[in-house]
Amino acid sequence: MNFRALLASALLLPACAAQRASTPSTPEPTASAAPTGLQREAGPIGTAHPIVLQAAATDGRWVVACQAREDTNGDGKLEVRYGQHGDTRGDALAPYLFLDPGEGERLDDFLTADPTDRYLVVVRGGSLRLLDTYTRADTELAAPGTFPEGKAPRSALPVSFSRDGKHLLLVVLTGPDKKATAFLVNLADGSRREVQHGPGVLGEATLDPGGRWVMFGVLTQDTDGDGQLTWPKLKTSLSPRGCRGPILSASQYGYTGDKPSFVLGRVSGGPLVPAGDMLLPVGDLALRQGEQGELFVEDAAGQRTEWVPAGCGARPIHVDLEHQQLLVTCTARGNALELHGARVHQPLGLAVEPPHRRNELSSDPTRLYPVSPAAPVVNQSLVDLETRTVHPVPVPGEVNYTEGTRALVVQESEAGAPKRLWFLDVATGEKRELGPVEGYGIMAAGNLVYIQGALVDLSTGQLLGKLEEHLEVLDKQGRTLRTPSLGARLAPVGPLQWTPAVQPGGHP
Repeated sequence: MNFRALLASALLLPACAAQRASTPSTPEPTASAAPTGLQREAGPIGTAHPIVLQAAATDGRWVVACQAREDTNGDGKLEVRYGQHGDTRGDALAPYLFLDPGEGERLDDFLTADPTDRYLVVVRGGSLRLLDTYTRADTELAAPGTFPEGKAPRSALPVSFSRDGKHLLLVVLTGPDKKATAFLVNLADGSRREVQHGPGVLGEATLDPGGRWVMFGVLTQDTDGDGQLTWPKLKTSLSPRGCRGPILSASQYGYTGDKPSFVLGRVSGGPLVPAGDMLLPVGDLALRQGEQGELFVEDAAGQRTEWVPAGCGARPIHVDLEHQQLLVTCTARGNALELHGARVHQPLGLAVEPPHRRNELSSDPTRLYPVSPAAPVVNQSLVDLETRTVHPVPVPGEVNYTEGTRALVVQESEAGAPKRLWFLDVATGEKRELGPVEGYGIMAAGNLVYIQGALVDLSTGQLLGKLEEHLEVLDKQGRTLRTPSLGARLAPVGPLQWTPAVQPGGHP
């Protein structure tokens, strides 16, 4: 997560009245867990009414969709039409959860799923609830009225998960003063403890994907001069969160309210770090840049360890959290690409263009990282962060997807000719052209990757087939959810049905 990027878009939790939330524990998984989506028989999902898919597990275990099952506008028909900005017109949509085929369960709201697709956070009966889709355990996270509720566009949720699905950060409203407070919840045993946000009124709190840090948005000054502290609201054409239709366009034009400050805190405790003073978390360490341009990590006690010396003129590109190293462009050495860390200082024998913006720094887990060498070299290269080696991509084009030692490359073609898709494995040296591709989008589920109209099994490097339509979801069996289309701006009529994205013989 790029925390500096969050500064520009963070808008967020409304202040609401509250009492202290109850703290029941989350049961441990048991041997009698419900069948997985791979084991469960497929059947129709939803009813014969307008339906808008929201989310689905990559093993098909659960589906969330919105349906209009009542004639709420009194025109004598059930119909939902799409606007331009995610808005819908016609009859009102309501969210439904499907843990099995059928009519599903109506919800007040669906907030999010954890990155492993095990846990869901929903609102039912006004209560904020955690659903364990492995065990079917249903736990109250916060009672009605004790958590921030809001569907404002691009507003933060009162919950966020760690990447491994082991921890949840929860914002609840406590006491008669309606104070927002953040708690870290251990999902194995349900225990929770408060994470301090420091001075100011808490407006949002988001757990870093690594699970070691929290980013807080707080109000400390009445910047708009109206005599009160008001959390900002984005001015935008984007529709509110929840039961959105397809988004064709959206714009934003400022915000109302006061300007927040953003700080980062370790969940283990210690001093808060202003977000502007930190590049990214690296485990429990804070990656920072010194006045002379050196890059260093700092622990909770303030002890610094230099990773990249000032003489490099470093422009950081990627933080490799697993191996505790940083991929940088050394502008003082002819834009040389280098790896640096506490125990590694290795040139990679390649010059690359530095990032266009200084805050373009990624940290998503990956073994292969694509870089574009400086002219006159045309082809990209792949940096293997585990072996610290460079592998030139054998075709001109763009690396679109990597997993382990494998990559998918889209090769540009001459005007009028379709693009070509290639499979590469840097461990074996294997390269294979998979054929022409047309379309857009990338989606992965297990070993399967949908890329620009093609479905590829990355474990074998085989093209499974082509698809004419854009996929909304894909599961590990290569299935997608289909329903007949009634036109681009009219919601289709359910039910949904899991079907193979590519039929035997390679056809959609």
